[in-house]
Amino acid sequence: MKQILLSILFLAVVGTSIAQTTGQISYSMDFASDNPDMAMALPMMQGSTMELYFIPEKSKIDMTMGTFMKMNTVVDLKADKGLMLMEVMGNKTATETKPSEANKGEKPAEPTIEVTSETKEIVGYKCTKTIARDAEGNETIMWIATDLKATLMGQQQFGNNKINGVPLEFSTVNNGMTIHFIATKYTKKVDKKIFSLKVPEGYTIMTEEDLKNMGGGQ
Repeated sequence: MKQILLSILFLAVVGTSIAQTTGQISYSMDFASDNPDMAMALPMMQGSTMELYFIPEKSKIDMTMGTFMKMNTVVDLKADKGLMLMEVMGNKTATETKPSEANKGEKPAEPTIEVTSETKEIVGYKCTKTIARDAEGNETIMWIATDLKATLMGQQQFGNNKINGVPLEFSTVNNGMTIHFIATKYTKKVDKKIFSLKVPEGYTIMTEEDLKNMGGGQ
């Protein structure tokens, strides 16, 4: 279960720094694993979804992981503030962050980006197949809608700002689990009230280091 949680934490930041345009993207999520221990937990993950909201300088992700986890992440780039709310089996935690400090310390090598000639249409947008490879050779395959003119900044999966657009479909492997996201709906209207950075009642404040320890990280 700790490995599943680490995979989710790794992937949950997708899009949390998208800016420059306005919209809401709904994604469905599918999971697969060759690890027998992780495969046993996959039925709990069915029905998982992610909602991505973005306006200039602000973004939000609402993610529901099957029956056992909910995550809400808000980022305000101009204010240099972020807030991640998690509810795991009834345990509610809140973590406040500073986007400018995300890459402090030792910086990982930037992934290489390959833009292919393959294209397909997703929720009405032409998407181009793009492959990001990290220093260990792990691949993230994305279908990028460049017409949305959004900017990905400092995302853990993508590593830099070389990607021009928003991924409407992507899959990656982490800790033996493959997670596949695909957009099912895109709308332009976003209610700005959803980008609140106030910690709701009933949440225990934890540091980012606390979260790493909870997930079994170093």
